[in-house]
Amino acid sequence: MASVREVQRKNGRAYEVRWEVAGRDRQRTFQARREADRFALKIENELAEGNSTEPLVQRGKTVEQVVEASLLASKPKLKASTHAGYVHLYKMRVLPRFGKQRIAAVTSEQVEAWLGEMVAAGRASSTIHNHFVALNKVFRYALRHRLINHNPCEAVQLPRAGNTADFAPVFLTAQQVEAVAAEVESERPFGTMIRFAAYTGLRSAEIAGLRVRDINLAAGHVEVRQTVRKVAGEWTVGTPKSARSTRNVPLLNRQLISELRLLLLAHPNSGDPDALFWPARTYHGRGLDWERACDVGAIRRHVVTPSVAALGMRPMRFHDLRHTFASLMFAAGFKPYEVSRWMGHASVATTDGIYAHLYPSDYNEQIAKFEAFVAEG
Repeated sequence: MASVREVQRKNGRAYEVRWEVAGRDRQRTFQARREADRFALKIENELAEGNSTEPLVQRGKTVEQVVEASLLASKPKLKASTHAGYVHLYKMRVLPRFGKQRIAAVTSEQVEAWLGEMVAAGRASSTIHNHFVALNKVFRYALRHRLINHNPCEAVQLPRAGNTADFAPVFLTAQQVEAVAAEVESERPFGTMIRFAAYTGLRSAEIAGLRVRDINLAAGHVEVRQTVRKVAGEWTVGTPKSARSTRNVPLLNRQLISELRLLLLAHPNSGDPDALFWPARTYHGRGLDWERACDVGAIRRHVVTPSVAALGMRPMRFHDLRHTFASLMFAAGFKPYEVSRWMGHASVATTDGIYAHLYPSDYNEQIAKFEAFVAEG
């Protein structure tokens, strides 16, 4: 027989289901009485049919144990950087809060309280969303493997986006791009890198991953075929973010083309098409290392940030040069589907969601068409 008893815990009442198998006591704890009653009935049915209840005991795993199992199962299907991102999310705020708790005992109220605490702490909405997605991934894994009866995240409503801690994009004008590049000129070739990032819109890992062969000046474009980023402290070569991220991006600035040509001529490994195109700064910051991958984050910290401050401009991230590319392309009159393709977005809908407010608002053509329609009536 399975029995249910109410017990008092630090976080409120709980309900223990107890039963005996071959002289050994078994136990599962639930937050809701109805779940405990259902489980007790299931135990009695299994015992009556002579089945083992060990699979049901396994549902007592902790969140930390299920996180480890979920990460292990998903690792072969994920990019190394994506897997490392999930590991970081769990380590930062998921496991400290839920790690030692039995996964079957986590409630939607607890998840909502956790999200509320992150909002109160001023966490960016994107940060909150990413942690929630990571937690939900664990519960979905547990549900598929019958470690839990329901996913508590399904009943949770995420806080509204737009938290004040979110990074507001910085959109530079073409004149500001040139000013920053000029300020960085003494740190060659990183002034060229500033222009390159602003006039091609490549992501940081795509810039770091460019090889000599990818700078196709004869065709007038850059070929994005690989990425290079640090994963768990190690430089890792990977593929672009999505299928559409493997792309050719036109070079639309003649000064930039000239600078890239000069950089290729000065490149000590220009005869090797697989050599990385951009050099790294030496550790003491007084020279270039053409054999090591370029740490774009370090370029931002040690080169871009001081230059922006010296110009009295608003602080910016390196990724803001990608935002700048979008704003410059729309201001120049290029269509959203063109910009979307050059930026390597998964779809035009992604571009719309981020940059629709930048689209030019010239309704003269529509006004003329409507007036002609009214005149005909």
